[in-house]
Amino acid sequence: MQQLIKKLLAPKSLLFLALAYTVFITIGLLLPSQGILPSQDKIPFDKFAHVVISFGLVVIWLLFFYIKERKMMSITTIYAVFGLCLLYGIIIEVLQHVLTTYRQADTFDVVANIIGLLLGVGLFRKIKDKIFN
Repeated sequence: MQQLIKKLLAPKSLLFLALAYTVFITIGLLLPSQGILPSQDKIPFDKFAHVVISFGLVVIWLLFFYIKERKMMSITTIYAVFGLCLLYGIIIEVLQHVLTTYRQADTFDVVANIIGLLLGVGLFRKIKDKIFN
């Protein structure tokens, strides 16, 4: 089991996982969403989904760079990953507006993305040393 975990935490495996997750959510966010997410009047489920997706995105990419940099990640790298994930979320919203007729850009989706990114960075910074030491 330890061998499998070490293999999954290898930089190449994490890079593949991060890229696959990014491609997967790109496709998912550009496809029609009718009937996929439940519609609730009181709970904005799609905003919660954006928080979770952004959280996962930033954590996977931070984990990749943390392992790649041999657990000596600088604050600059954390800011860069955060900024690139935020830019990615904004680009997805623009693409939804420009490329699709069944999706629309929403500034509240970007706000939900920021919340997910902040939660992901905060959690990662808090637990990274506990997990790997």
